[in-house]
Amino acid sequence: MKSLLVIPPYNEFHAAQFFYIMPMGMAYINTAMRQAGLDVTCINLNNYDYDKAYDVLASKIVEDDIKFVLCGALSGSWRILQRVFYTAKSAKPDVITIGGGGAYTSEPIPTAELTGVDYAVIGEGEITDVELVQTLISGGDVSKINGILYQENGIFKQTPPREEIQDLDSIAFPSYEDFDMEIYLDNQKLSDGYYLNKLDNPRAISMILGRSCPYHCKFCFHPSGSKYRIRSLDNFFEELDLVMEKYHPNCILVLDELFSAKVERIYEFCERIKPYHLNWLCQMRVDIVTKELMQTMKDAGCHSICYGLESHSETVLKNMRKFINISEIDRALEIAYDVGIDIEANFIFGDEMEDMHTFYETMSWWFKNRKYGIHLLMIETYPGTGYYEELFKNKTSADRKNFLENTNFLVNLTKDPIVWNKILVITTLLNVYFIQDLMGELLDLYTDQDDNVVLVTKCRHCGKTNKYVGVSKTAFKTIVLQLGCRHCGHRNVFYTVEPKSIANYDLFEFLCRMLSQTQNEQDFCHAVDTIYMMYMQLRDPKNPFPI
Repeated sequence: MKSLLVIPPYNEFHAAQFFYIMPMGMAYINTAMRQAGLDVTCINLNNYDYDKAYDVLASKIVEDDIKFVLCGALSGSWRILQRVFYTAKSAKPDVITIGGGGAYTSEPIPTAELTGVDYAVIGEGEITDVELVQTLISGGDVSKINGILYQENGIFKQTPPREEIQDLDSIAFPSYEDFDMEIYLDNQKLSDGYYLNKLDNPRAISMILGRSCPYHCKFCFHPSGSKYRIRSLDNFFEELDLVMEKYHPNCILVLDELFSAKVERIYEFCERIKPYHLNWLCQMRVDIVTKELMQTMKDAGCHSICYGLESHSETVLKNMRKFINISEIDRALEIAYDVGIDIEANFIFGDEMEDMHTFYETMSWWFKNRKYGIHLLMIETYPGTGYYEELFKNKTSADRKNFLENTNFLVNLTKDPIVWNKILVITTLLNVYFIQDLMGELLDLYTDQDDNVVLVTKCRHCGKTNKYVGVSKTAFKTIVLQLGCRHCGHRNVFYTVEPKSIANYDLFEFLCRMLSQTQNEQDFCHAVDTIYMMYMQLRDPKNPFPI
């Protein structure tokens, strides 16, 4: 009985080759099932135009006489999972569908009901998926399997949780066999993500040093488990050697939720990865940053760091359970900037303690420190996060299902919905109308003889010239393009359209600039009210700008 592992199409608005990060979870399942002797094949639907991908999936299920279809994703992609499993059942009604990943782990029964699966795996899947498929093949009792959802008389039931895998070195390395990894690597473009800007021909592969995180920030959910566990460095570099031999990457995306909780381990990692001459990136907390550590990381090939900032208000940081303070944020940003490592970081607004005062605290600092290029976003209340659990602690499964089905995950958690709306409008407008302090100079834009889009720019920060060969054409579908300088490592932004063509550009550019020049909280709040009032008067509800 053959199993089909499906990587779903991650972007329904673009054709094939839209950039995505190859999911490691499915690759780990691929290895586990093959090592168990199960008959496995795979399909990566991102390699097909979106309007054809599901027809290709249906044909494969029929032609290969598939018995089990396995697919997983995060909560925000539940509709894609729904379509994958609907397609499977339509093509072959007796096929057995199995869901997995963060969507089912964070909110099992509502997600299973919405996506129409037969079974779902909760938590890590290497052991559970194998055991479930083997039990189904043998006709055994699935209710005895820990960590799954199954149906009894049409009602989903959840078995006791499976213990998290403690020894990560015991897990076989992920396999990308049959997932068209070469297509994935060959189609990467330097403009596909901040982590690829350094290379005209990026070949980036994801790896992990550990699972989960020892912290429990309220906006975060740990799909790989609640307990932080790490691999030995010997195990990591054994996998890296195999990856280098087979795929020849030039960039490693270290996708741990937390790069390391121990500084000594980071130094050892840097010492061991340096001889590979790879670009790499990671996610770090600001409270362990020192100049010596940052310089060591840069010398070892680290070109970008994703910091968890979230706010510049002590009140909000405390309520978020971040366990950092603003002085640590300031120090970490300054050190990374001075060393020349690209900074990726966000301020996210809408915490329960957010009000105009805390908004002013963060924004007054943001206006004075534009060189860091920190993004402004709203909190998204995804299942499994602390915010979600507090919001739904007394709600029914039906309430949770209704939320998933009818929300975009933007929820007012503050005490004042008007304040929340104002913050949403202001941050959205600033991200488009107030980028002048980060704008590089566009010197040339052309298509070369190999049909590569070439951008030649002058860096806003260091004044040096950059030539980017092979910019993705989809990058010009956004209003603002971001590229890291290859000399100083800092972010530059560029409009991809003539600014005057952006709705009400002159007005809102002026109003945003005036907001940035306010000198106290009272003037700031007045300027916010003015911008919000003008936006509400001018927007078209059916086509709100600047989107």
